[in-house]
Amino acid sequence: MTTSPTLRRRARRLPLLAVFAIALLGGAACTPQQQIAAVFGDRAPEAERVAHCESTMNPAAVSSTNDHGLFQINARYHRASFERVTGQPWDMVYDAFWNTVYAKHLHDQQGWAPWTCRYAA
Repeated sequence: MTTSPTLRRRARRLPLLAVFAIALLGGAACTPQQQIAAVFGDRAPEAERVAHCESTMNPAAVSSTNDHGLFQINARYHRASFERVTGQPWDMVYDAFWNTVYAKHLHDQQGWAPWTCRYAA
């Protein structure tokens, strides 16, 4: 039995849908540490160390090199991808949950390499 491309796409999106469900069920009221735990799962301790090193766990942090939010997502390189991956406008980069969702996406693609504080992990 073959599956349609639509069914395969839906199957790939299921984990991301679970992340979105967390946001809808009160994720916005969580601390940054809880957001990281919910999104990164077993890798949360590493992710928390990176976020602490990058922004001191401040979702509103902005660097002189145009990096934004909890995981210091760079606007020049990641703005369009952030919007595409999260489905959110760029200003949501300051929301700890959406910043963490995008950081998880980056981590799944490249490990900790995109972060200056990658060795904190």
